Amino acid sequence: MGDEKVTIYDVARECGVAASTVSRAFSRPGRVSAETYEKVMDTARHLGYRTQTPASQSRTERARRLAVELPDITNPYFAEVISGMQEAAHAADYLLMIVDAVESHDRERNGLERALAAVDGILLCGTRLTDAAITQLRKQRPVVVLNRRIAGIDSLTPDFEQAMVQVMDHLRDSGVRRMTYVAGPVHSWSDSERWRSARTMADVCGIVAQRIGPFPPTAAGGEAAYAELRGALPDAVVAYNDLIGTGLLVAALRDGISVPGEFSVVAHDDIPLARLVGPGLSTVATPKRHQGRAAVEHLIGLVERPSRSAAPAEVTLPVKLIVRGSSGPRRTSA
Repeated sequence: MGDEKVTIYDVARECGVAASTVSRAFSRPGRVSAETYEKVMDTARHLGYRTQTPASQSRTERARRLAVELPDITNPYFAEVISGMQEAAHAADYLLMIVDAVESHDRERNGLERALAAVDGILLCGTRLTDAAITQLRKQRPVVVLNRRIAGIDSLTPDFEQAMVQVMDHLRDSGVRRMTYVAGPVHSWSDSERWRSARTMADVCGIVAQRIGPFPPTAAGGEAAYAELRGALPDAVVAYNDLIGTGLLVAALRDGISVPGEFSVVAHDDIPLARLVGPGLSTVATPKRHQGRAAVEHLIGLVERPSRSAAPAEVTLPVKLIVRGSSGPRRTSA
């Protein structure tokens, strides 16, 4: 059968599926199972079907493109992560394609589905997809996840437990007895891990811990959290990220609260803003640029040297509490 005579209807008939299924396999492979995708691709190659879309690309051919999912491209945390990714991608002659989810599950899923056919691998930087959805994605392209652990998936994750060991030791030594954790996005795995670790270490340090939220991972979210706490401030808050921490800190200072005499604020990420706001925001620093670079290098390794027998890598990254003026000894009564 000549190339010009082969249509998606021929492929569908040979596969025993609907023509619409063949069309989805080429244009939106995330909408079909990995088994169906492989069957359609194999049949199309056997029949000599050709399409001009990137989805027709053979698994053995490389596009030298990687998709990078971000929950919110405006969050400064990701600028340094992407910078490290770009260094590694440029060195290996790969192009990065950004999928900005804008903290939307639907936007993330649809964006990845559209990118899937045009890339060799996928980096998930703050995914809100379910474990099952990510596992399904992994069946179609190599995947590396940042800031989350999933069985069977390669990952690079900050040491959340060690972070909270440092934070709670610091708060205990500062005289803190009541701490509130201010939560971020409801579907964030790193948020749930931070809260779990905070609660465990607070108990070890004799600190009473509670949680409020979720709040948007923004300065406005931090201001909203302060408004909720304002009537009965705890000794300290630990914020999901620096943007929430910044909003909390600025709101407290505007309200005439003595920081850290009456109220300490500790956050996560160490974005540049943390050094500039108020007396400086105490925060848990992670090696963002290194994480991005290492993630791309690892993903390219999976793309270029695939090995189904290799156990997925679970890399734990070091963290360090940076103490600035937003946290410290509490003021004692005269």
